[in-house]
Amino acid sequence: MAGIRKLYKHVRTVVLIKSDDLLEAAVFEFETILYGVDGFWWQWNERNNLEGFSKDANQHIFTWQPHGSQFTIIEDVPKDRLAIRIKKPPQVDRNEFLKAIKFDESWVEIIK
Repeated sequence: MAGIRKLYKHVRTVVLIKSDDLLEAAVFEFETILYGVDGFWWQWNERNNLEGFSKDANQHIFTWQPHGSQFTIIEDVPKDRLAIRIKKPPQVDRNEFLKAIKFDESWVEIIK
């Protein structure tokens, strides 16, 4: 993080949250911060993930899932985030759609 700050004055983190059906989403951003190593204590949870807690507030901040190679920084979602809901469109009949776009089989070549 320190190396990036030498090159760029503003470094932002953007978070995108999607519902399982992809019809709702929220996005927010914040200034990316450097976490000091000495500010946290660590423990393994029952799923064999390593969790990091802040020493000041004893708050869960990080989760490392070594089996999935994923590192998560836990953030509160701000009330002023951008949230959208997409109205689910009706299902379109495949044959009607292909006819409407005047689909021609020559558009696709199966290579193998």
